Amino acid sequence: MKSYTQHMDDLLVKHITGEATTAEALEVEKWLAEDEANKHYFEHFKLIWEESVQLADIAQVDEQAAWDRFQNRVQTGSFPKTQAKVWTMNSPLLRAAAIVGLVIGLAALTFILFQNKPGKVIAMSNIRTTDQVKSDSLPDGSIVTLNKNSQVSFPEKFDNDKRVLQLSGEAFFKVTPNKKKPFEVHTNNVTITVVGTSFNVRSRGDTTEIIVETGIVEVATEKQTVQLRPGQRAIVGINESVLQKQATTDQLYNYYRSKKFVCDNTPLWKLIDKLNEAYDVQIVFDRDELRNLPYTTTFDNEPLDKILSVLSTTFNISVVKEKGKIILR
Repeated sequence: MKSYTQHMDDLLVKHITGEATTAEALEVEKWLAEDEANKHYFEHFKLIWEESVQLADIAQVDEQAAWDRFQNRVQTGSFPKTQAKVWTMNSPLLRAAAIVGLVIGLAALTFILFQNKPGKVIAMSNIRTTDQVKSDSLPDGSIVTLNKNSQVSFPEKFDNDKRVLQLSGEAFFKVTPNKKKPFEVHTNNVTITVVGTSFNVRSRGDTTEIIVETGIVEVATEKQTVQLRPGQRAIVGINESVLQKQATTDQLYNYYRSKKFVCDNTPLWKLIDKLNEAYDVQIVFDRDELRNLPYTTTFDNEPLDKILSVLSTTFNISVVKEKGKIILR
């Protein structure tokens, strides 16, 4: 009998390949909505699957026997460092390859990464946050700062001709320049490529946003590529391929690094969104006309109660805490 994890892995494969029934699709959507960690798991699962299907050669084998061998290796932790074989998209073995990559990658061990050198076993690392922001260095000396509930996965050594990472959540990257080895971040349906620059990537829910601080950043979907320069951002939905290129109008995206909420004629709802995220609260508007009130100020690592007190005085509104919510009236 399959475990619950094996059951979900099978459903995720069907979901990615478009083979899920309506009931199975609903089960996946419910599972994704239950926990942010489930979304992280799915993003990494999807990455390994997409890497796997890039393999071009097709071979024929006893698929059930291969699947049995895979199951045994999962139990024993024994994975041979031999040349990997490739199976058709519908075969259980390709499904196994995806799951192997996911399980071992998330465990910060090794998995077969099908990129440039098929079959090469590459040691992987992960940086993950839950309720705290974290900064860490990458193998090339670049610095990544992860917002809460985020994760980035990458090889322990960037041995190939690209520095490839997978991101779930939100992170700021300060990239060490290397023109011979571009820095590439994958998240949702977006690929972000730079040589040496600094930029913020936010991939929450159905939307991905990229904001550039320094240098030039190339952002690509399946159908479109745009270049961003300092002060510019791009936004795209998870089921879209058209990028919206815009000017950056505020510095609120930077709050988790700077500990500052910087507003410059900023609509009040944008500040409230960041306060909800930073302080893990639910602040809501009782009146819609409050949402777009322009606000210019800077809160520098202030406690939430003080910020709410200032807002109350500035806009002559009341702040009511009721049933787990903070209501602005």
